[in-house]
Amino acid sequence: MERYKKTLCQIFGKSPISDEKDVAQNIYTFRFVLFCMVIYSVENVMNMFGIFIVDKKIFMTGYVAACFFAVVHIILLLALGLEHHLTKYVSVAAIMCVIVSASISLTYHMVIIIMIPLVIAGMYTSKRISVYTFILTIISIVLSTYGGYYFGICDANMALLTATSIGNLDKNGIFQMSQINPNPVLTIGLYFVIPRCLLAVAFAYVSNSVNTIIRKSQKKAVKMEIKASKDDMTGLYNKNKLLSLVEDKSYDYQDIAVVYWDVNKLKYVNDNYGHLSGDRLIMKVAESILKVAKEDCVAFRYGGDEFLMIIRQGTEKRAEELIEILKKELENLSVDCDFPVSASVGYAIGKKECLKDVIAIADHNMYLCKQKAHNERV
Repeated sequence: MERYKKTLCQIFGKSPISDEKDVAQNIYTFRFVLFCMVIYSVENVMNMFGIFIVDKKIFMTGYVAACFFAVVHIILLLALGLEHHLTKYVSVAAIMCVIVSASISLTYHMVIIIMIPLVIAGMYTSKRISVYTFILTIISIVLSTYGGYYFGICDANMALLTATSIGNLDKNGIFQMSQINPNPVLTIGLYFVIPRCLLAVAFAYVSNSVNTIIRKSQKKAVKMEIKASKDDMTGLYNKNKLLSLVEDKSYDYQDIAVVYWDVNKLKYVNDNYGHLSGDRLIMKVAESILKVAKEDCVAFRYGGDEFLMIIRQGTEKRAEELIEILKKELENLSVDCDFPVSASVGYAIGKKECLKDVIAIADHNMYLCKQKAHNERV
């Protein structure tokens, strides 16, 4: 029951964005089905009150069938969940079933909308779903064209096979054609199904081309964003990334631990061993931080010689364990190094505070540690 509730909250929530693959796309696909059913319901009411003039039995039959497939779609979504790898196939099939139901009853009114699933398939990264959708589109064109001819609103163009303009068929207000299509199976396939299938091919090509360009642009944008958020020297996240997290309030009022390091004697190393050695010192500390960081940690180079780590669900015990591990790593590096490798450290635990306040406390504690080490040397 809890899972069903979670799925419904995701579907009807304000933001459908999710880190899980295809979840957002599945939500948007369902919303499209829901939007279609709302429009279809409004049209059905208007037809019942005589605003539209479609045969009420034909309209209602298509509407009930579409409602059935929409309900089945909801049931399958709840059963599978938005994360399941089959959900996207079920969702596209549901759209097709709803559209075919409407197309059979409303025939020529629905010619364009049958191509919409090809656009929806473009939201997904899988090429398989595009091929799957294209095949379903061709099947839908066949079913809706023949089904519409026999059971839906009469398309006079199919029934009489008009092939010229109204001026050539109108004589003193009398329509000159009266013979019904003698061989509908062949002629409808040749003059209606095949052209619509060719239109689907062109539509699929354009849709895939546009989506390919969009995906490439998105990948390029993501790469640029990642590059802009990383420190070139150490590979850690940079200060800009940390400030964006502070601004976005991503870690506000959460259980976190913030550990703050300041490299010791960087100026001494720069003055006595050269700036290249100073850079090596920075990189050695950064490499050690990356080495001890686990999946629950995010590490940053906050300043020239300052490093910071956010530990999700962090506790005092977890922070102290990590600090001790890093301390040993730096001590091991000092053994084979020409210059001293160490860092002053402070940490803070956040529960109901803003991230920037937790960072400030960790910074203060690091400063106290640095002062204590300095006083001991003196």
